[in-house]
Amino acid sequence: MRRADGQRDRSVALADPVSRVNPAAAVTDSPAAAGKGRAAGNGHAAGERCRETDCADCRQDVRRLEFWLRGQLLAAGAEEVRLGTVVGAHTVDVLWRRGDRTCAIEVSSAPPELTRARLITAELRTGGCGEVLWICPPGFWTAQLPALGLDDFAAAGREYRVTGGLLTAGPGGVVSARQTSCELDEFVTGWVAAEIAFGCRDEHTGGWATVTDWERHTRTQAAVIARQRQELTNQRTALALARKATRDKSKQLLRLNHRLERAEIAAQQQADDLAQTRRRIADHNRVDATLRLTVAAQKSAIMHWQLITWFAVLVIVTFIAAGLVLK
Repeated sequence: MRRADGQRDRSVALADPVSRVNPAAAVTDSPAAAGKGRAAGNGHAAGERCRETDCADCRQDVRRLEFWLRGQLLAAGAEEVRLGTVVGAHTVDVLWRRGDRTCAIEVSSAPPELTRARLITAELRTGGCGEVLWICPPGFWTAQLPALGLDDFAAAGREYRVTGGLLTAGPGGVVSARQTSCELDEFVTGWVAAEIAFGCRDEHTGGWATVTDWERHTRTQAAVIARQRQELTNQRTALALARKATRDKSKQLLRLNHRLERAEIAAQQQADDLAQTRRRIADHNRVDATLRLTVAAQKSAIMHWQLITWFAVLVIVTFIAAGLVLK
């Protein structure tokens, strides 16, 4: 027989927690172990899996599980186990210590409210609990809390089975959700022996796995990070080379733009010179046409004066000849 501190600092006698012949006899002087029949508030039958929040039978199942956990923790090597211990502003269902480790267990037969559960977990860790375990029904919340999904809180023979919250290393070394269930006492033994620990798979989800699996997961993640770091280094090098090439191209483009601007200026100057030359040629053409018209007019006037002169000469010759004839 082993002895441990119970609620209100009462000393209770515990039977061997490994024995499954009569689990209810594990606590001999607790109210939960009083001689009651299968009446209301005495717990559910195996397989009912009630998830109601305010259920007397569920509370009895939870209370029985807490005493069972105390026995298992002591059997696994925990130095001190307390039920209903106040830590900060919260009462912990099960608190156990071993060496410098202080761990808390919260038991909830109903699905936990994530916001409240996270707040309680943070308060317990602030209050000195290095590890916090939630035992609750299986569901999506087991991946978002340091929780285990218990299949049945009223399991026959107290053979509690964990069906959610466990992780195992896959072929690639990365942990993933475990597809098979395991006994809760196996988990408790490994947890107390520091062979099982909680860890984060990513920034939002986590789970419980063996330290060996976490080491494989860490090595795999380290290799992935190293490969990604090398890829990032290569990408940075390529980016630096691309930026240098871009700067060189930009400088070349600036030089070409400058040359193009100078060529445009030279072309504009040549166009202006050509336009000025064309204007001069046009002016010369106008002057030439004017001179040509002047010359043509002068030629016509000379021709008229010549005709007049010849006519006058003929008239004078006619008069002279007539005067000679008359003489």
